[in-house]
Amino acid sequence: TFVVLVGCNDTFAYLTGVLFGKHPLAPKISPKKTIEGLVGSLLFTVIGGSLAFHFIMDSDWWLGALAGLLTVFTATSGDLIESALKRDMAIKDMGNLLPGHGGIMDRLDSVLFAAPALWLALEIVRRAQDSGLL
Repeated sequence: TFVVLVGCNDTFAYLTGVLFGKHPLAPKISPKKTIEGLVGSLLFTVIGGSLAFHFIMDSDWWLGALAGLLTVFTATSGDLIESALKRDMAIKDMGNLLPGHGGIMDRLDSVLFAAPALWLALEIVRRAQDSGLL
């Protein structure tokens, strides 16, 4: 399910940004990221999360929607923080292990932020369900 969420976030932020992007999200940090890309990511990651939670995890769709929202904000934050670090260090890529992809950190920046946040959220939900609150 986490792979679905991060995949939706990254893929649809890119696609909607390329197709419709006109307004930079954080021009000094990451000039190619757009507000339109963020909106597309929000829309499709919430839908993807709802479907994944309902069909893959046999859980409530609204938990998937919330997990989608959390993933978008934490993954985007991780991506922007990593971009800011690169700008601060005056480097383009965080390595050359993956040519054309900016290095291994550029592939993992969103995952490194989203994974612990999603784990914590799911743990809170599990405990709430176990205690009868949900």
